Formats: sequence, C-alpha cells, structure tokens
Amino acid sequence: MNLQMQIDKKANQWLIKEKEGLSFQEQKELELWLENINHKKAYDENKKLIDECLHLDEDFINELENEVFNNEEEEQNIFYKSRYLAASIIIACIVVFSLFEVKNYYFKPTFLTNYITSNKKSLNIKLPDNSIVDLDLKSQIEVVYYNNKRTVQLNRGAAMFSIAKNKEKPFFIKSGKTLIEVVGTKFEVINQNNITTINVLEGVVKVSHIYNNQGDIQTLIRLKKAQSFSLNNKGEVLNYNTINTKIIASWKEDMVNFDKTTLKEASSLFEKYSNRKMKFANYELSQLKISGKFSTLHYDSFLEAIELIYPVKIEKDGIIVKVLNK
Repeated sequence: MNLQMQIDKKANQWLIKEKEGLSFQEQKELELWLENINHKKAYDENKKLIDECLHLDEDFINELENEVFNNEEEEQNIFYKSRYLAASIIIACIVVFSLFEVKNYYFKPTFLTNYITSNKKSLNIKLPDNSIVDLDLKSQIEVVYYNNKRTVQLNRGAAMFSIAKNKEKPFFIKSGKTLIEVVGTKFEVINQNNITTINVLEGVVKVSHIYNNQGDIQTLIRLKKAQSFSLNNKGEVLNYNTINTKIIASWKEDMVNFDKTTLKEASSLFEKYSNRKMKFANYELSQLKISGKFSTLHYDSFLEAIELIYPVKIEKDGIIVKVLNK
C-alpha cells in the first residue's frame, strides 16, 4: 500500500469514528493528525464526498418520511424515526466508500501487460518486482500485479520463472486448469497439448488443480528442487519424478532433452521449433522411445538419430515427415 492510500484509509477511519462519537483523547489525536497538510487534505476530500452523498439524498429522505409518517398518530415519532433513517443512510454511504477503497486496493491492477513470442524466444524479461521471466518461442503470458498478489497466466508454450521473494505478495501462475503458487523460487512451466509440466530449479512450488468454473482448487503437491510434475486439465497426474536440474529450460540454449520419451511426444515438442509435423505408419512406431540431447536448430540430426536407433525409414514430404517400417 503506497503512502497516499494509507493516508486515505486513515482519513476514512477518523470520519467513521466521528460519526460514532469521539472521546476527548481521540479528539486530541485527530486534531494532532490533521496538523499535517496532506492528512487535512485527505480528510476534507473524503468528508466532502460523504456530505455530497447525504445532500443528494435529502429530498429522497423527505419523500420516505412523508410516505412512512403520513399517519397523524405517528407524528410524535417522526423526529426519532427521521434520525434513524438519516443515520442508516450515513452508515450506508460510509460502507460504500469503504468498499470502494477496499476494491481499489485488492482488485485494481498496479501493473498489466502481455508478452507474446512467435519464432524467437525472449529472455530476461524483467517485471516490476525484479522477477525475471524467460519465454520460449511460440509462447504467451499475461501478467497482472495487484497490491496483495502477483499473477501470470501461461496461455501456451514454456516459461522459466525466477521469482523475487515477497511473502506479502505471493506469485500465482495459471496454466490451463493448473494453479501454481510460490513466494520466491526458480522453476519452469510448460503448457502444451492441454498438459502442464512444472520443473523446479530452486525453492518450493505448490501445485493445485482448478476443478470447477468457480475457481475452487484442490492442492495436489508441494514440489521441491529437482522435482518434475505433469498433469492434464482433468487433474490427472501424468508424471512425477526427479530430474537433472541442468536440463530445466534447456530451450534457452536451443536444446531439448529426452529421457525414454516416445517418438510421438518428442516429435510434438520439435514441431514448434522445426515447423514440421511427424506422422507414423502405425501406433507401435509412435511409441518407440528415444533419449538424448538435441539441438532445436538441427531437426535433421533428430531424424538421423531415429534411423540409427531403430529399423525405420524416414520420408520427407514438404512439412510432413513420415516414419515407416523398413
């Protein structure tokens, strides 16, 4: 909360106390507080807003009084009932202004931007709190900061986060139906084919599944360094294991790593780097496994490795790469 918001909040607190009635000591404290020119300005502006609200409603109050108290037998109670009605409206106005203040503090963004990459990755994106984001090619994130939290939505692709520590403002990443929460750590998030994968380089990462349209969540796991976790939008866990931290976000160095990965999964990842699509003659071929480190800049080396490992034939037809039995 910045200084001006703190002053406005204090001014509203004093105005509410005044309506309730100040003690002698509180009156002295208020006078002392108002000696500051900035305090006095905030107090006067907020008081004016409330007074205008009440003056605007004066005719309406009179109308209500005439309708409610048109019976002569109730004339002796008009004064008391009018006071009650006016007091209710005063309280309502104060509540409205208080809610407006709360809404501004908790729901009004302090920073809002999008980052989109096409055929080139974007590294070292610096956010207002000194957090750093590295964005792989063909990726998109929406960043929104509030006074009480920091949020990112990963719409597609992969991003490496190095989050500045701030316990007062937790950092949330939404990827599909997955919600990730951290205070300060380093980790990678991949959103591909409706599957979210989290790879932790440092710290602790809480992973939850968003299981309905109201945004209710179920916490699934707290990941630590060198742990990898994958799940789909149904909340089904697809993978949970320990990995070598050196391979996390290897795309930053134009590399990809496979560890007993099916050719179908490996080719799906390579698609966004090579703009080529692999098709298999049968299901069995798509499930062959491959391991190793490959350059995203040299797709043909990946194809050559497949032919060396397995008795298959590779045929190229434009952007289509066919994998056939020999």
